[in-house]
Amino acid sequence: MSMFREIVFKSMSWMFCLAYAGLFFELPISNITLFLLVACCLVTLNIGQLRKSISSNWPIRLMLLFYLLHIIGLLYSENLSNGFFVLEKKVTLLVFPILLFPALQQLPRLEKSKLFFRIGIVTLSSSLIFLIIAFLKKYFYSYALAFHPDFFASIPYVFYGIYFATGSLFLLSTLNERWEASQRKFIILSLLVIYSLGALVIIGSKTGIISYVTGLAIFLSLNLKSRKLFSLSLAAVGVALCVFLLLYPNTLNRFKVLSRNLSVLKAETLKNKEEFTGLNLRLFIWKTAVSQLWRDHLLVTGVGTGDGQDYLDKAYEEKKLQNYGFMHFDPHNQWVMTLVQLGIIGVIILGLVFHTAWRASRRTGQSNFFYFAVIMICYSFSESILEANKGVVFFALMFCLVVTVHQTDSTKAISVDPDQVVKEANGKGS
Repeated sequence: MSMFREIVFKSMSWMFCLAYAGLFFELPISNITLFLLVACCLVTLNIGQLRKSISSNWPIRLMLLFYLLHIIGLLYSENLSNGFFVLEKKVTLLVFPILLFPALQQLPRLEKSKLFFRIGIVTLSSSLIFLIIAFLKKYFYSYALAFHPDFFASIPYVFYGIYFATGSLFLLSTLNERWEASQRKFIILSLLVIYSLGALVIIGSKTGIISYVTGLAIFLSLNLKSRKLFSLSLAAVGVALCVFLLLYPNTLNRFKVLSRNLSVLKAETLKNKEEFTGLNLRLFIWKTAVSQLWRDHLLVTGVGTGDGQDYLDKAYEEKKLQNYGFMHFDPHNQWVMTLVQLGIIGVIILGLVFHTAWRASRRTGQSNFFYFAVIMICYSFSESILEANKGVVFFALMFCLVVTVHQTDSTKAISVDPDQVVKEANGKGS
């Protein structure tokens, strides 16, 4: 490797952090930081390493196959312009596995650990900045919406919730690995968990809270040998979360309305004035989309890459959803959107992307993948995360990082199975 390429390669982890930090800004800025990262990857690209990396990693190959299905889906789409737009929007599912993944494979383990730590620090710093800005707006400029979910962060709260939950768990995991067991470590990690829970309550993302607590449960199961200690820790997390929700009723109310008017799901066509919430609207749309595909015999192949939203709009019209202003409304479920676009075949391939990566991570001890996967899977059931730039770029960026396997990983054959860890903890007791 030439001296210039070596210098660029050594800056790769910092460029990755810059690209991640760019996601907290509007598209022009984030596109610039992503371009710089891709440029670094091109400079350090090694065709031999590229072939070796892709051929030896099934999750990456399946991600490429998932993007290829979108190209095939374009062939039977009527709305070609929208189809090309979808391909352009999801191009990072192609570019990052080819350019970024081989470069990350070459990073030393220590540098990769530092990268996870830096991602966590960037995430924590962003929340502190947003809190300070919101506080100044609220108490110095009397801005009533300063802490409202739609105005708290610089990007939509859904995607900020994804970033914050993921980055916080990365930081928690990295600090746990770096420090020896001590009272100081326990206090700092506990404070980090409490702060993260409080920040997520302020962010206002229900899925963010649920996914973070789920990821935290996996973290505790992997690191606590005592069943009693695991249960007490999880109970303490629950108590802390309840306290924050009681202190911040705006987010608590978002949970309370989840069970409201679920009877609307029984309606075939909306005739009366119905009250929609985030949950019953999503469930009604999912039911509408799947039943329409079933009637049209399109469950296997879907309607094509470019025709997904047009097909949904026609189904909405049959249900009279246009009377509620929900035309052009995506299903807020990545699995349903993939089913509409690419059919059951697309859903299976997307599921295999997660499944193969999860199995590989269990063999190699890549615990950070567990946290990332839990958050992305949780959000994929409440949002169409791969249909927006802020979602698909984050997914492709982080997926390439958390599935990288080094030679030392494979030769040592480290095995970390969350299910087995829980079973062992249950067997040992306290």
